[in-house]
Amino acid sequence: MHTHTLFSKLLKEPLLHFLLIGIAIFILFAQRNDSQASTQKPEIMITKPILNKLTLTFKEENTRPPTDTEMRILVEKAIRDEVLYHEAMAMGLDKQDRVIKHRLVEKMSYLFEDISILDEPSDAQLQVYFAQHRQQFLPSVLYSDIKPQVKESWIAQAIAKENQAFYQSLQNHYSLVLDDEIRQVLQLGDTL
Repeated sequence: MHTHTLFSKLLKEPLLHFLLIGIAIFILFAQRNDSQASTQKPEIMITKPILNKLTLTFKEENTRPPTDTEMRILVEKAIRDEVLYHEAMAMGLDKQDRVIKHRLVEKMSYLFEDISILDEPSDAQLQVYFAQHRQQFLPSVLYSDIKPQVKESWIAQAIAKENQAFYQSLQNHYSLVLDDEIRQVLQLGDTL
């Protein structure tokens, strides 16, 4: 009889009602999200530009356009590659992989090397650069005789400055944590 009164008291407790309603809502949303997740699939799109690139690559490698059968095989391989790529990313296989890290760093470096972001230097800019960096060039040579080399050197320096500024702006998005041993190796104090 004692358990019956305890049970009836428990049923009248508002906290228990709240807890049961919360559990029911949680179960309902969990089932709903599972059913949505199972019906929502990531998209793999093979578009006309991708098809054109596949065709162009095939032409470059084989000096002829692909046949219909070869084109079907190329498209199937592109789809297979995309599926495997997406699965690898979903599994986190890109994490802690030195080869992938190196390749991504390489690609970012190519972005740094894009000289199309620079304006063409004026003749006055090149002459000022030549005067400031005369020691880089032969002492007896005239600016007019080596203008292309001066321009090339100016562009290299401008790109280096742009790259450094771009890298600094990227680096500012991160907190750098170095342990004491690394700080000693780099001869850093509490800076950085």
